[in-house]
Order: sequence, then structure tokens, then C-alpha cells
Amino acid sequence: MNFALIGFILYLVVILVVGFITYHINKSHKDFFIAGRRLNPWVVAFSERASGESAWLLLGLPGAAFASGLMEFWTALGCVSGIIFYWFFIARPLREETERLGAITLPTFFAAKFEKGQAAIRVLATFIIIFFFIFYLSAQFNGAGKILNVTFGLDQTTGMILGAAVIIFYTMMGGFFAVAWTDVVQGIIMIGSLVVLPLVGLVELKEIHEGTKPLADLMTQEGHPLLSITGGKSGWAAAALIISGLSWALGYMGQPHLLTRFMAIKRADQIKISRRIAIAWVIPAFTGAVVIGLV
Repeated sequence: MNFALIGFILYLVVILVVGFITYHINKSHKDFFIAGRRLNPWVVAFSERASGESAWLLLGLPGAAFASGLMEFWTALGCVSGIIFYWFFIARPLREETERLGAITLPTFFAAKFEKGQAAIRVLATFIIIFFFIFYLSAQFNGAGKILNVTFGLDQTTGMILGAAVIIFYTMMGGFFAVAWTDVVQGIIMIGSLVVLPLVGLVELKEIHEGTKPLADLMTQEGHPLLSITGGKSGWAAAALIISGLSWALGYMGQPHLLTRFMAIKRADQIKISRRIAIAWVIPAFTGAVVIGLV
């Protein structure tokens, strides 16, 4: 019996059911775009985290750690720092301002901040978001195709089409309600995988090598210091590597699909609760992703 296939089918059924159920909740544009500002703190936190990481955290960071070693710690630290920063300094002000201005999308919010040229600002902001999201979404669909290919032997292109079709279906059916609640399911699966898999890997590693020291010797031999936090570099080269990793923090502060989660929470004062949940998710998740790559 293929339990992986059964689990995948059940997962598809769940998210499609969510799409059907939430279809009847949407009564207005506000409901469709930001769930009517009715999401609770737990949903916002898990939705923001699942949407923010997706294939990158499950495939990209472990792969980078596998190829480059412990120096990917700086990338993880940069990401975690950026996430914590915008939860503290952007989330609540954005929620309060968008409600005050009656904005339900980021382009509308940007335009509402100015008295003149509002139409041009909306068009420009929309164009920028669509243009860059073409590449972002392509990477996510590619990741879905790779996972289905590796797990079930499905052709990667077919897997990409299947993943895109399912996502487009439940998004069009249920709008932001469907997106947020399916993100909750995905967020739970992600954090479970990123906590359990490293532990399993470490246990297996101990049984194979009778401890981690033989592996450390193997990883650092032949001038390939995978266990060096600076990748064996020193001086300005090490500084550049560290700065490059930490610069990932900047990428999180303007991502529209994450900022929209803050706009959808029921009350601005609930941001504090969501922030605690998100931080409690992000630290073990990024730690686990790096450890998966190392073991």
C-alpha cells in the first residue's frame, strides 16, 4: 500500500473541499481579497509562514546547505531576522492604515497615500507585482513538479500543471479565505516535516557513523570545509559572505502576498498574538531546513 500516495490524495481532497466551502462565504470584494478582515491570529500566522516559505524552505535551503554546508546559517539568520522585523514594525501599522484608508489591496493602499496620480500609482504597483510574481510563481510550480516527480515518478511538467490547476481552482473558488485556510494545512505539514526529518536524520546518522565526528571529518577533508560557518573564507571574503546571507532579511519586507496577511487579521491588536505564533514557527523551521541539508 502506497501511504504517500494516499496521503497526497487526502491532502488534495482537503484543499478542494476548503475551496468549495469558502466559496459560499465570499459576499464582497473585501471578502475575496482579504477575507473581510475576519481571520483569527492563528490562521494569519500559519498562512503568512506557509505562504512566505513554500518550496524555498523545503527544497531550496536544504539543497543550499547540502551543497555549501554550515555557511548557509547566515542565510537562515537573515531570513529569520527579516521575518521578525516586519512582524514587529510593519504588520500592525499596515493593518491600521489599510483599514483607515479603506484599502483592500496594496496598490489601492499606495495610491490612497497620495492626493494626485492615484490611477498611475495603482497601475504601476500592479504591474510591478504581476511582473515579479511571474518568476516567483514559476519557481513554486517548478518546485511542486519536482516534488511530485521525485515522490511519485510523475512527469515534472505534468506535476507542475497539476499543482497549478489545483491552486488556481481553490483560489478562484474561495478567494483569500480558501488561500488562508489551505495555508494553515500546509503550514502544519511544513513545520512537522522540518522538525521530524532532521531528528530522524540525526538518529540514522548516529547509527551509521556511531556519532557525528566521523561525518565531520569526512565533510572537512580535502579542503572542502562544509562545517565552517564562513565556508573556509576569512577577512573580507568572509565578511562579504556574511553580509550576503544577512541581506535576505530585506527581501521579506515588501512581499505583497505576506503583507496582505496582516491586512486580513480581524483586529490590529491581535497582531501581537500572530507574531508570537509566527516566530515560534520560523525558528525551528529554518533550523530544521539547514540541518536536513547537513545530514
